[in-house]
Formats: sequence, C-alpha cells, structure tokens
Amino acid sequence: MSDSFTIWFDRRPTPELADLVPADINAMWSDSDDHLDGIEQADGLIAGASIIYDESVFKRAADLRVLARMGIGFDNVVLDDATAAGVAACNTPDGPTISTAEHALALIFAITKQLKESERQLQRQEGNYVARHNALELDGANLTLIGLGRIGSRVARVAIAAGLRVSAYDPFESAELFETLGVRRFDDLQEAVSEAQIISIHAPLNSETRHLVDTDLISNMLEGVFIVNTARGALVDDDALLEGLNAGKIRGAGIDVTDPEPLPAGHPLLEHESVLVTPHVASATTAGRKRIFTMALDQILTAFAGSKPSHILNPEVWSGQ
Repeated sequence: MSDSFTIWFDRRPTPELADLVPADINAMWSDSDDHLDGIEQADGLIAGASIIYDESVFKRAADLRVLARMGIGFDNVVLDDATAAGVAACNTPDGPTISTAEHALALIFAITKQLKESERQLQRQEGNYVARHNALELDGANLTLIGLGRIGSRVARVAIAAGLRVSAYDPFESAELFETLGVRRFDDLQEAVSEAQIISIHAPLNSETRHLVDTDLISNMLEGVFIVNTARGALVDDDALLEGLNAGKIRGAGIDVTDPEPLPAGHPLLEHESVLVTPHVASATTAGRKRIFTMALDQILTAFAGSKPSHILNPEVWSGQ
C-alpha cells in the first residue's frame, strides 16, 4: 500500500460519522447510479449489507486490502473470494449487541401486549376494548432463544430480570455460559420450541440455517406462540410463517429482518394485523451507529498500520500487509 490510504464506503456516512475518519485518510463513496463508483481507488472498504462482495467486486477493487463489514453478519461477503483476492475481511461483532437486543425485547413486549392490534381497533373505533384485549403476561412466561451469542445473551439477561423463564438452543455455546446466565439448555431444536410461548431468533444465516423456522418446526410449537426475528430474514420461511399466522398457530410475530429487504408495498406480512415489521433498523440507534462505525473504522486503520485486525474472518490471508 502507498503512504496515502483511501477508504471507500458503500453508502455516504452522515457528517457526524464522516468526522471520525482521520484527516490524512481519503474518504470516498459513490454518488452515481453505479453503486461501485470509485471502488477502484480503495485500499480499505467499510461495507453495509446492500452489496454482495464477490469475485467480480474484488476484481474491480484491485488495490483493496481490507474490508470491514459493519455488524455481526457477513453473509453478503463471499469469504472464499475475498481470500482469493488477498483481502482481509473483518466484522464488528460487538457493535450491534446493545441496540439489537433492546429492539428484540421491544418487539417481544409489543406483540405479546398486542399493541398494533389495539391501536388499529382504536383507529377503527370498534369499542369494547378491555373485553377483547387478550395480552400475554410475561412474568413466568416461557421464552426460548434460538442462539445464545452476544445478542441472545443480552436478551436473556433482561428477560430473566423481567420475570420470564428463559431457555435456549445453541449447540456452539458452552455449558458455563448457560449456567452463568441461568438459562435452561436444550440440545434439540424441536424440543426447545415445543414448550415456548415466545421464540426469539438470534442465529447466523448460512446454508444450514436457511429457513430454519419452517412448516415442520412451526408444527411442533405451542398453539398461540409468538415469534420474534432480529437476526436474518431468510432464517424464517415466510410462507410457513404466514400459514401459521392465518391458522392461529402463531399468535403474533415481530420481525426486523425479512427476505427480501425491504418488503414491497402490499406484502401480506405488512398487511397482517398480528405482525409488526420494522425495516432492519434494530441496530440503528444513534449510539449504536457510532459504535459500529467506529469499530469498523478501527479494523481498517489497524490493518493500514500493519497490524492484524482483531475481528478478521479469514486470518489465513494476513501477512502484515
């Protein structure tokens, strides 16, 4: 790399975030219909979720040496292609934890308390509101987490403090973590969901977890279950979700992630009375955005300084470049 470094952003940062970039770094982004305009000059790249970073992109960005994906997920970065191109790919796994966990909890409260339905009933002036309201009291309710990583663990702590009985399915986390959190462990996913009144999804998306929540898994859930997803949209089969909602098997759903994103106008999930949809904004608090951006920038600047980034996803490419 040369003495003067350029970081390319796949979206224009806000002025507050742009001010965090050191003065001696060239900051670039596309302002044209070509979403990759200027990427040819990039030594480093800060990426969101909207572009697939594959061989074609890395060929165009021939000088690129390090890419930092803002957030935990990196399913839009083809790691094999990054490795083949000699690009160190990183993420910021600690950045979205607080904001996303809070959003998941907000969705749990909103759908179990039937806030959307109540508001719409009031807008329609239907009357008889108290008699028709049938919310779930959360104290003593059973919450199952699919995934007990950073976000799932934070959800567990707050949920337990609120009086929920929390269990989880996560074959990759240690017994010590479950014990420390006070979370009941299930080693079988079907069994884990069979007792849950609320299910919150915090799993990564890969070829094995795509449509993890499908017709078969939903059929094993309790009648009137609530489902929350703040992880990745494709973890849930939307057709199976809608079928469960329309049949009454699923009493309500709160989803921040969808497949596709964003959902088009008129999509059945947007129109459904028992579904609350937000447009993948769980981590987008003011503090959360700054934390994620700062962590991504730190990964890039660490690589520019010749040190190995702390959250490199393909460490085999690192040779101190």
